[in-house]
Amino acid sequence: MSSAARLAAKVKRVVRQVAAAGPHELRAAAQELPVDPGLVLYESFGGNGMLCNPEAIFRALLDDMAQQHLRHVWVLKDLDAADPAVEQLKGHPRVRFVKRGSTAYHQALATAGLLINNATFPPHWGKRPQQVYLNTWHGTPLKKMGYDEARGAFTARNVLRNFLMADFLLSSSPFMSEQMFERAYRLTNVGRARLLELGQPRTDAQFTGAQGAAAARACLDEHGARVSPQETLVLLAPTWKGASFHAPVDDAASLADQVHELQSQLPPGHRVLLKVHQQVYSYAVREPRLEGRLVPNHIPTNTVLAATDVLVTDYSSIFFDFLTTGRPIIFFTPDREDYDDQRGAYLDACDLPGPQATTVSQLAELAAAVGTGGDMDPVRTHRELRDAARRTYAPRDDGGATQRVLDVVVRGETTEGTRPLARDGRPTLLIYLGGMMSNGITSAGLNLLRSIDHERWDVTALVQESDNADRVVNIEMIDPRARQLHRKGSMVMSKRLRSARRKLMRGRRDSLSAPVQSKLDEHLAQELRRTVGDAVFDHVVDFSGYSPAWTFLLGQAPGRRAVWQHNDLLADQMRQVHGRRPHERNLAGVFSSYHLYDRLVSVSEALRDINAANLGQYAAAEKFVAARNTLDVQRVLSGAAERPPAGTIDCLSPADPGCDPYLFVTVGRLSPEKNQARLIQAFAAVHAKRPQARLVVIGDGPLRARLQDMVEALGLGDAVQLVGLQRNPWSIMAASSCFVLSSDYEGQPMVILEARAIGLPVVSTAFDSVGSALEPGAGIVVERTVEALADGMLKAVDGEAVPSAFDPYAYNEVVVSEFEKAVGAP
Repeated sequence: MSSAARLAAKVKRVVRQVAAAGPHELRAAAQELPVDPGLVLYESFGGNGMLCNPEAIFRALLDDMAQQHLRHVWVLKDLDAADPAVEQLKGHPRVRFVKRGSTAYHQALATAGLLINNATFPPHWGKRPQQVYLNTWHGTPLKKMGYDEARGAFTARNVLRNFLMADFLLSSSPFMSEQMFERAYRLTNVGRARLLELGQPRTDAQFTGAQGAAAARACLDEHGARVSPQETLVLLAPTWKGASFHAPVDDAASLADQVHELQSQLPPGHRVLLKVHQQVYSYAVREPRLEGRLVPNHIPTNTVLAATDVLVTDYSSIFFDFLTTGRPIIFFTPDREDYDDQRGAYLDACDLPGPQATTVSQLAELAAAVGTGGDMDPVRTHRELRDAARRTYAPRDDGGATQRVLDVVVRGETTEGTRPLARDGRPTLLIYLGGMMSNGITSAGLNLLRSIDHERWDVTALVQESDNADRVVNIEMIDPRARQLHRKGSMVMSKRLRSARRKLMRGRRDSLSAPVQSKLDEHLAQELRRTVGDAVFDHVVDFSGYSPAWTFLLGQAPGRRAVWQHNDLLADQMRQVHGRRPHERNLAGVFSSYHLYDRLVSVSEALRDINAANLGQYAAAEKFVAARNTLDVQRVLSGAAERPPAGTIDCLSPADPGCDPYLFVTVGRLSPEKNQARLIQAFAAVHAKRPQARLVVIGDGPLRARLQDMVEALGLGDAVQLVGLQRNPWSIMAASSCFVLSSDYEGQPMVILEARAIGLPVVSTAFDSVGSALEPGAGIVVERTVEALADGMLKAVDGEAVPSAFDPYAYNEVVVSEFEKAVGAP
């Protein structure tokens, strides 16, 4: 990059920082304001209106004579949208509206004593200790949710975080509690909210009798959804099929086609109206063919259901609400097979409390049969299934749900139908895996999650959310048996406090005053709550051990805390790359955080002794323990069975076709401690004596260009190949003759164990922890010199290096027990 380009990039960066500074400072200031117990904040569907359960609770609280001291804030995406419900309340002395994402929104989020949401608050928000959070969700699940979806760990990330912060989770039934909250979102063992199996407050609007139904029809007609009192109202209410609230699918045109086709095939006296999901309403309202057919977004869904004669839906949870009416439901599922493949549902087709149609003609025939008493009349054919479904899925939707919820959340009463989230007796483990770039720490962390006994442990993997392609690939490789928590963004604090935090991160805590240290600890605790909610873990592990931001953050967590030491960290702190010490400052901060941890875990006994000797000033000797890393045996062996990628070893054939090649392979980051320069120099001596020798170097790093220059300078371009980072290095290793490692120091050389699992002989330099992977006699171990390494490699070419016996499965059993002991498990 030219100097002009660097300057331009710097200017852009500064402009972005200045632009973000104002809003950030305002948010930080809001965090310092006291929480107001008299302020209630409501948000529905990301600000799409005064809707759903929050709307029902709001109306009841606003009218409650004992709660007239409360003030109410509604969050809306568009303050200027035409909404009669909002217009009616403008000017109310105890009600105000804020725009989602505005400064007023952030201030209300930070200070409201009670927060009520039917979906999720944004990722940057974290509940403060004095706040109470009621998450009402927006329906009993029919379609699969959370971890039951494809890529569930990713799609569930902010929902799970919100649920872990909630004090109360509203549930329609034990089915919803168990299937959705405890299983699909994996709140068992870690969620601390109280489940309120009290019914859905929004369904209270369905218990208004004939007078309420007539008023609902009049309201619909007044606001453009034309329906007369005498017509049979058929409500078409399809599910929302987007993957994200922020990326809705525009299917208004196809819905308009369905509405008109259905209406044309129904006999006179029927009127078809369309109710779309909040997220696609803005598309549907612009579709001219839906004029007079579209239910306005601001009219509560359950008010519409009170006036509906026949509900037509596909996979929407709206049918669970409609069960309370006792009226017929028809399921229109022309894409059931595709939907099952893409999303899936919790109920089989045969369990649905209504007949199913796959064509509009079938749908019209079923709707026309309603009330006839004939063989196709859904009122008659599915009465028992509807009654059974109501008992299972909506047992407490009886018109009194709102007051029961308020009894618990606002009035502090106890009532039947509330319980804590389930526990199954497993100890809980939170493990931060590190930056998730392709390196040894990431591999070791992923291996551990595959090796640990998930029937014994409840495991949560914590990662920083990223759009880096390499990190995303590695995050997606996390064992699916572990729940995932994704941290997005960073701490919200003032510029002044950020300056103090930088000193903390550089190991200068002693330079900070006691009040500043206390304020930093308070912010760290708040950031931990933002990240993991109110979850409390028995064991907390920083498996990376290189980032002070994370060691200090996790040092705030309750439970037994352990931080990993993957290398000789003092040597790593002093290591130079291109004249710089990349880890000098961050490791200084890490060392200063060791007082927060119960165990400092090195990945070999030799390394434990080195770190204990070098870092004894930061922690007592008994805190230093050892636990070796596990192997992902299946991944290594299956990878070894594949063909090497084209262009990796096929270009290294000897010039003499009658001479079989002898292929050395090494794997590791191209950085100073791995000392591949020594390996290339040693190989040059070997190649001069044994021309059939070849070398493949797998890995990437800051020294790649320098090493490539060395290969060319030594005239080894036809015998040495640097193939870069490989997703499957084992295929190349399996096609090689011998594994060689030239490191100056290692934490635990996992690549040696992988080579042994594949069946390769090993030549290695004698760094301090080599014995954690090579017991005496298991390979050729030489001094850390060019001459000694060349001599060992010559012995290998001459047949003196042979594979050694190694049982990777037995090894893993022992190592997992070492891990459990290291984290303090009984």
